[in-house]
Amino acid sequence: MELRQLEYFCTVSSLKSFTKAAQILHVSQPSVTKAVQSLEAELKVTLFDRSQKHIALTEAGQVFLIHAQKILQDVKAAQIGMERFQNRNGGTIRFGIPPMVESYLFPNLFIKFQAENPDIVIDLRECSDSMTVKESLKSGESDFGIIYLKAGEMQCNSLNLLEDEFYLCLPQNHKLAMAEKISFKSLRNEKFILQPAGTFQNFVTIERAASAGFSPEILLCTSQIKTIKELVSSGAAVSLLPRFAVMSESNFKFLPVNPPIKFTIALTWSKFKDLSPLSIHFLNFVGSLFQKDNVLAISQKKI
Repeated sequence: MELRQLEYFCTVSSLKSFTKAAQILHVSQPSVTKAVQSLEAELKVTLFDRSQKHIALTEAGQVFLIHAQKILQDVKAAQIGMERFQNRNGGTIRFGIPPMVESYLFPNLFIKFQAENPDIVIDLRECSDSMTVKESLKSGESDFGIIYLKAGEMQCNSLNLLEDEFYLCLPQNHKLAMAEKISFKSLRNEKFILQPAGTFQNFVTIERAASAGFSPEILLCTSQIKTIKELVSSGAAVSLLPRFAVMSESNFKFLPVNPPIKFTIALTWSKFKDLSPLSIHFLNFVGSLFQKDNVLAISQKKI
């Protein structure tokens, strides 16, 4: 059984035509037909019903298609995995990142890394939340990712980059705008703009409201930070945003919450994979950029 045969079989299955499959694969139709016939002979089953005008998978063909697709997917994953072990002077680093971090923290890291490593490509993949980042690491789609952690929370295979806290954002003329700090109990009657369910901001807002004895009235859920800021500025609602995302704003007020909602932004990677020389180089760079010590020791440790 050859990978070429599996590729031809899956293509014919998808297009329901040997002729169209040959065109897509840029080979002759007899080559496709012969490959499928050889596969059927090896498996001792008929994969396609050729008695009708349009070919269709037999029952055996439907079962084998599941296996064939998984084999091809595993081969692709293996190829991607091996790319991680290229020489550190070149290659691609796949990076999963949630909203806000991409806009406010990643550009500085990217610019500095590219300046020192022009032959290394960073393939940035925006993820909806920290859980999606972790899933992309587990599947092999990403080599590194940025996640939010609660203050003081520790996670294996991660490097803490930044400690920050959420500020309450509210219109300039809001009745609470002159307060030094905001208690969540005073927000019982406010409308909130949140990021989508599953995001760290959504979770901590609902959690803090619950601890204050109420469920927040949600006006809108959006991942667009610009939209959140504009709606807050217009007086439509209030929201929580990280301090790093609001410190330069002048169109609305932002105040610390009492007690504070602190969090950590961390760089993380999969515990199921050995780090390649390229990945270790990137990890050391990020660690030095954020003034961390012993990054190489961390990256080589089996956890």
